[in-house]
Amino acid sequence: MSMKKIPTHSAFTLIEVLITIALSVILILAIEKLYVVYGRVIISQKSSIEVALGGNNIMDAVRDAGSQARQIVATHAFSGLNYNSSTTTVLFELPSVDASGAIIAGAYDYIGMHASITVAYRLIDAAPGSSRLSGEKRLTNVLGALSLVYDTQSFPSVTNIIVDATTSAIVRGETIQTHLREHIYLRNL
Repeated sequence: MSMKKIPTHSAFTLIEVLITIALSVILILAIEKLYVVYGRVIISQKSSIEVALGGNNIMDAVRDAGSQARQIVATHAFSGLNYNSSTTTVLFELPSVDASGAIIAGAYDYIGMHASITVAYRLIDAAPGSSRLSGEKRLTNVLGALSLVYDTQSFPSVTNIIVDATTSAIVRGETIQTHLREHIYLRNL
């Protein structure tokens, strides 16, 4: 006599389903928490980098222009707007150079650094034939303070500048700040 096999049906019990759902919810909550923490870290690091780069951009721009500058001028118009050298603005006069790097006789380019509340800009007004390109570039948008101190009151006689720049940002209630101070000497050709 042969026995007939009775098929068995395998099914989940209610307790197994509830345990699976509970474990899934815990896993989803843990992943969500990691995602939130990761997002905060990224925002904090991005702000720190922006603050550090902002200060360095200002110093690099002033150092680069100053090392080539013939003199500082009291006033110059960039794109029809007049700027004056002051404690937050410096206007450099540089000999124009052509594409091969040769100085163009009697031609000058003007480079200005200008602070406006929390933004610092570099302005360039290039002479015809110069290899420099005219235009405006934002150096930073996290400027805390910019102070320029000249070695003399007569701008054409200036030989060096002390640049004091602070960049800062507030991230989750904490202030991230960079303070740079540098003595920059003009080439004075």
